[in-house]
Amino acid sequence: MKPRQIQTLLKTLQTGQFWYLFPHYYYRWKRSIDIERTAPITTASDDTSDVIEVHMLTGAKHHVDLLYAAKSFISHYQAPVSLIIHADISVNEDVIKRIERHLPQAKIFTRQKRDELIEPELKKQGLKKCAEFRRVNVLAAKVIDAFLLSQSQRFIILDTDCLAFKPLNRLRELVNSATLLNVFAKDAQAYPYSLPPQDLKNYFEIDIKPYINTGLCIIDRHSIDLNLLEKWLSKPGFPMNCHFAEQTIIAALVSNGNVEFLPDNEYNTARLAEETSCNFIHYCGHYLSETRTAMRKIGQQIVLKQLCQSTGNANHTFI
Repeated sequence: MKPRQIQTLLKTLQTGQFWYLFPHYYYRWKRSIDIERTAPITTASDDTSDVIEVHMLTGAKHHVDLLYAAKSFISHYQAPVSLIIHADISVNEDVIKRIERHLPQAKIFTRQKRDELIEPELKKQGLKKCAEFRRVNVLAAKVIDAFLLSQSQRFIILDTDCLAFKPLNRLRELVNSATLLNVFAKDAQAYPYSLPPQDLKNYFEIDIKPYINTGLCIIDRHSIDLNLLEKWLSKPGFPMNCHFAEQTIIAALVSNGNVEFLPDNEYNTARLAEETSCNFIHYCGHYLSETRTAMRKIGQQIVLKQLCQSTGNANHTFI
């Protein structure tokens, strides 16, 4: 046990919060063991016909969540997926090897590798504020790194606190749509952004569309304008290190174009419906919240059962 973990445990015992934290640590341990019962899932290469890129950001602490999220998504997307994983600095070789055992064809970009590829390009384009955004906010990778590393006209962003339970037919239809649009699972809040509603238009000088959540979304690359982002970030007053900063930036970038929301009776955000009644849930919230505990206690157990039952079905190979 690391010194920081010992310190957290002692503080928890002193404050009497042990039973509050117990479910989190129990299910964190249990799901890590359970996922090893599932078979590897094969993903597609970039040159596969009709392939869609799926970009996921993870740290060492969340890599088991990533395995459940990626495997459930690929199983229910039912079409070719090229999986690109953006690892942060906490991801070591042991974590990478474990991910590779479960997702052997996934492209894994370490933070060091991404810096080697992204920073010279940002410097070349004179995007100093974009580079600063990447340094101070790990979630900036969802907009900047995904865009610069993507080789597709459109790509999907998928968070690690997401699970799929049934076929994602509507998502797949929109991926294949001939219309240029950006697609999102609808947030439970109207303005889940890093600035209050009254300040958004003053700062971005456009009307920011409400309900945009970037936990599951389809992004058309024509919507990502890094020069415009540089202009916005050069203005004082934007909280770059805020947890919702990247979501706010993406909402601003897509608000001048076509935006469509996935049906919220099938694609649920914040677990406002139970797993049996929807196709997909984004369990957004604090990692000790009831929503996240439900993800580990209920959602991941459903996914585990589905994956184990289908182990003999060609390992879900879509190539």
